[in-house]
Amino acid sequence: MRGNAAVAVALALAALAAPGALDAQVPAEQPVASTGSPLDGLRRARDAFADVGDFSAALSAAENIVDEQRDQRESLFAADLAMLGLIQAELRKTDDAIDNLVEAIEIVVDDEGEYSSTLIEYYRGLGRAYIKSARYQQAIVTLEQAQHISQRHLGLFNVEQAALLDDITTAYLGLGNTLDAQKTQLERLDNAIRRFGAEDPRVIPFRYTLARYYEQSRLPESAREQYEEVLAAQESRLGSNDAGLLPPLRELAALDLLVAQDANPERRDRLAAVLEENPSALPVERGLSLAFLGDWAIVTGDAAGARGYYGDAWSALQADTEVDAAAYFRKPTMIDFVPPLSAVDRGERSRPYTWTEIVLEFDVSAEGLPSDVRVVTRDPQTTTLQTRYSRRMRETHFRPRLVEGQPVATSNVRSTHYVRRYVDKDEEQAADE
Repeated sequence: MRGNAAVAVALALAALAAPGALDAQVPAEQPVASTGSPLDGLRRARDAFADVGDFSAALSAAENIVDEQRDQRESLFAADLAMLGLIQAELRKTDDAIDNLVEAIEIVVDDEGEYSSTLIEYYRGLGRAYIKSARYQQAIVTLEQAQHISQRHLGLFNVEQAALLDDITTAYLGLGNTLDAQKTQLERLDNAIRRFGAEDPRVIPFRYTLARYYEQSRLPESAREQYEEVLAAQESRLGSNDAGLLPPLRELAALDLLVAQDANPERRDRLAAVLEENPSALPVERGLSLAFLGDWAIVTGDAAGARGYYGDAWSALQADTEVDAAAYFRKPTMIDFVPPLSAVDRGERSRPYTWTEIVLEFDVSAEGLPSDVRVVTRDPQTTTLQTRYSRRMRETHFRPRLVEGQPVATSNVRSTHYVRRYVDKDEEQAADE
């Protein structure tokens, strides 16, 4: 696994396949209809806790609901069992989660048949539990079964399977299979194009997803192609100066800033011009665009210009009642950090690997410059990589924390990076015992 294919595995570094990176899957439940069961109250409590992400509290109610039905099952038993499994998976109790989800699937297959639409989310939950336990091949088989059922009910190219395709991508990356991972993401976009047509604005979110996949894979030119497709579609539909061009222009200018620093200001200048042409653009679009212009000023050493842009961004976001400007700017944000490649990323050897963390702590000035960078957690297996991360962090520019729209210094900022390292022989032997 060498060259671009090996580099593309970097997508797995915290974006999809890193430990803890899977988003919560437990669905937002519809209000539990009263069935006359004494368990209805517990179900409502379970779902309320799950909705707010308090899975530890949800677990107790979910376990009680299932335990109460071991002797006499209610009609919702399979759903209760699956919900328990999903909650256990969020808490990393993956063995129990797998057992309960498998049992729920078997009940539904017996009652409703092997192609019941109910099984889609159950198989997805099971597949994600396999991913969390690093059983990637089983995850792929399980998730593809969910995809097959989805296609039987909703059509071969339905866009509703997008979440499944993201999970399948994660599993392929866990195996180091970047070719099939990328094919899966391309399939995701292709489904949207077949469903809506290439020029339909409903395709735009799918292009953004693929572009971000490429960015995280360290393939900026491939990402650029997707953002340029969005920009061209928006220009064709809206004209050359509409506020609808601000999002793709921001993404393209951000790539220019990351790849070439300030060497190519064309997109940045156009973003500023379109912003000036649209004083009545949505406050959130104005705020995000002004914040990016502040980022550009930080990287080019224009601290005074950055302060002006950040202050205007703060004011714009405050005009949107659904946005908390203080929360958005509550901590420094990396602008141009590029993580170093590990030996695994470069594909230097064909050996088992594992994940580890590199946690850095540092201060960030009001001008967005880091200082006193130090490694907090140390793994003797990644000493060289820790040094490279520390050096790279010292070269990074930050959007500083804002207080009432003004940049301020921040002490003891922490940044956690998930990296892969080869497993040494002692670890391999311990795993085999």
